[in-house]
Amino acid sequence: MQSQNHLHKEYHALSSARAARRSWQRSQVRWLLILGDLALVNLVAFGALWLGVQRSVWWLAVASWDIFLVWFIFLSALWFVMAQILDLYDLRIAALPRRAVRAALLAVFGVFAVYLLLYFIAAPQTLPRHLIVFFALPAAFVLTLWRGGFALAVGAGPLARRVAIVGGGDSARALADALREHAPNYYRIVAQFDSLGAPEAARQIDAAQLDEALVSAAADWDDEWLALLAAWREQGVQIVNLAAVFEELTGRVPVEYVGKTWSVLLPWEQDATRGLNGLVKRACDIIFSALALLLLAPFLPLLALAVRLDSRGAILLRQTRVGQNGRVFVLYKFRSMIAEAESPGVPQWAEHDDPRVTRVGKFLRRFKLDETPQFWNVLRGEMALVGPRPERPEIVENLQRAIPFYRLRHVVRPGLTGWAAIRFPYGRSVHDALVKLQYDLYYIKHQSASLDALILFKTLGAVLTPPRAP
Repeated sequence: MQSQNHLHKEYHALSSARAARRSWQRSQVRWLLILGDLALVNLVAFGALWLGVQRSVWWLAVASWDIFLVWFIFLSALWFVMAQILDLYDLRIAALPRRAVRAALLAVFGVFAVYLLLYFIAAPQTLPRHLIVFFALPAAFVLTLWRGGFALAVGAGPLARRVAIVGGGDSARALADALREHAPNYYRIVAQFDSLGAPEAARQIDAAQLDEALVSAAADWDDEWLALLAAWREQGVQIVNLAAVFEELTGRVPVEYVGKTWSVLLPWEQDATRGLNGLVKRACDIIFSALALLLLAPFLPLLALAVRLDSRGAILLRQTRVGQNGRVFVLYKFRSMIAEAESPGVPQWAEHDDPRVTRVGKFLRRFKLDETPQFWNVLRGEMALVGPRPERPEIVENLQRAIPFYRLRHVVRPGLTGWAAIRFPYGRSVHDALVKLQYDLYYIKHQSASLDALILFKTLGAVLTPPRAP
């Protein structure tokens, strides 16, 4: 009874402390970046249109500006797509001045390049020649200045977020590493506590010094910890699930830190593979795969001839892969390796700069052309445009024994490209397979039309831009 009275007194004492400082949350920071970008893009677009009007000696009147609305929408949408491809709304980019400025310049260049491409394929006199020059030069200056200044401001003032990590073991260490890697300068780790001990040291932390407490949901909390966390929460400190923050920062579901909590992995009540969402996704797969095969039809014989002339062996590889719900299917791809790349029945991990890859194979892999026959798999319903990459049965059998929850990646159709494919391209070991599984489960948990579109845009960006060093 005396112990309970002590806890109540401590709780009320903490609750009466001054309120914690308000700071910007991750979602608010992202929206600040998006709205700031779009405001500046439209401001520069207004200036470009005004200069274009002056140069063309057009009569400028308020009533005539409605015909230019399409340019504001077009340039805003094009900028947003380029920013997504280049991760400009990722704190790993946005919080570091040099990387933020470089990415902003690349985004402006991407807008410039797409406009030029459209200009040259459009009918003559359809698009104004001077508009993009009037837009690109000021945009490069204004947007890099804004992004560089924002990155410098992240570690100071209301943008910095002060956190305490409450929980011990590997999960807490992994989160601390994720904060430093994925949100540099944004998070300041004020303290870290082991939930197994008494919260003596945590009582010394003034809640006004904290914005967020990242708490292990798997820990067994005693009354002292619960009282302290409740007092922090009442003073405005956010109490957040450690696994949820790790997932949001990394784009991966931390399967090794959630124990047997299936609901953390996959919210089954929100299955996006069924109902109207599933029908729309399948319809898009059919339309785009059929269109892709139609457009690629003149080039496929040339690719096949190049494979044949470069090295001996089959032109098309037919490999057994594991698909949705564990069903096995035959996957097609252009051969990119030497004929004896593997011993019979002994699958091997693919490597970056794999010596088994042929000269033509390197070209095919660089531009993902070796995967183009898989549009046929998509059309047949064995694959989707976006989803976890399918693995061979022998590898799946080994990984299911080594990695918990590995079979969950088979609840959706495998994809031609996917979240793991763009975030972690090469798998060389069981550990790499675990990381890819974390990405795959994140996709399955959060799949949507917007996430599919982002993955397709980023895949296209990876094809068209120089490859990064591993």
